[in-house]
Amino acid sequence: MIPAMAKTPRLLWMISFHHACNDGTLMALIALIPILVKEMNLSYYDVGFLGFGLIITVLVQYAVGRFADRIFSRNLLEIGALLMGASFVLLLFVSDFTGLFLAVISMRIGAAFYHPVGTSWITREYAGKYVETALGIQSGVGNFGVIIALGTSGFLGEMFTWKAPCLLWAGLNFAAVLLGLALIKEDGIKTRVAKQTKRVPSKNTLSKMWFLVIPIVAGGALYQVTSYFGPVRLTKAADWSAGSADLIFAMWIGIGTITSYYFGAMSYRFGKTRLLLAGYLVSAIAVVILAFALDWFIIAPVLLVYGAFLFVTYPALFSILNDVTDESERGTAFGLLFGFQLGGGAVVVYVCGIVADALDNPDYAFVIVAILAAASALTMFSKNLSRRRRSDLKPTESDLSSRA
Repeated sequence: MIPAMAKTPRLLWMISFHHACNDGTLMALIALIPILVKEMNLSYYDVGFLGFGLIITVLVQYAVGRFADRIFSRNLLEIGALLMGASFVLLLFVSDFTGLFLAVISMRIGAAFYHPVGTSWITREYAGKYVETALGIQSGVGNFGVIIALGTSGFLGEMFTWKAPCLLWAGLNFAAVLLGLALIKEDGIKTRVAKQTKRVPSKNTLSKMWFLVIPIVAGGALYQVTSYFGPVRLTKAADWSAGSADLIFAMWIGIGTITSYYFGAMSYRFGKTRLLLAGYLVSAIAVVILAFALDWFIIAPVLLVYGAFLFVTYPALFSILNDVTDESERGTAFGLLFGFQLGGGAVVVYVCGIVADALDNPDYAFVIVAILAAASALTMFSKNLSRRRRSDLKPTESDLSSRA
């Protein structure tokens, strides 16, 4: 059973709304790529290079995380949302790949603020028995924003113009800024980070989370490659419309949203390490199938199963990171986590773009991430096995009694 929410649900839902706007804006652009491929004559390499823009987010969010650990301010979320909205306004005036890429860079800088600030804020504010439920909710609401963006942007772009979703998501980000400032006051925040003066070295934080690096990178790569190349593959290879291709991948995120909400209950029953193992194993099998399937009656059920297992890995990673780090380094920890996740995803999607362009076939992109997912499943299996061995070696009460 999912535990009841803590004392400040308004704060949780406001932070989660920022998450929905942040991730939805990023996905709205990705959802428009099948249209932009035709409008701006983009190649597979160009698509991969747009994904590589995530590197900017990686660099900026690390600095934001370090700053938030010393001087925490809720206004950091508003700064990020303001930049996201302004970037989508700038996107209205571009007409070629160069302008598109510059607008994406600006948007990526804005996107760097939410994850190290919003996620670490939730772990501090809801520390204790509510944290896993809170993390599941913020992941689920973020995914809901992605579903809306992916399910509507292609259709809006075809019905009106590709600039219509840009106006919509720019407005939502500006609304997040205004609502955040109006509903959540600075003096109502309980987090104690603002009083901190001592900085924890990044290498100390990294040493605690090193065993998660491959799964973190794989999680980012699975999401990015599936988002960037999934709809494009269907529109190019099977003549799907952009709206239809986006909609079927919105199902993938939709089922993931549902499972994210129930992460707390699933974690209590099955354990976080087992959930990660299952998530990456199923994802590896699913993306191999997606590399060859073109019919909706195969793609739809595969995406439903794939989404149900992949998206629960994200709050699981957040929760494990929360367990192995101290509150004083939480902003840095989440900055590093999303750095590896987004940076790894950016590098992989860029490599996949090069491979797909060279072979004129995006199917190989899914094979590449299948290998990463399998390596992550193996990592979590090894971690689970070593934990069992340590448990077996630990003396029981009866052993201690007999020795006495």
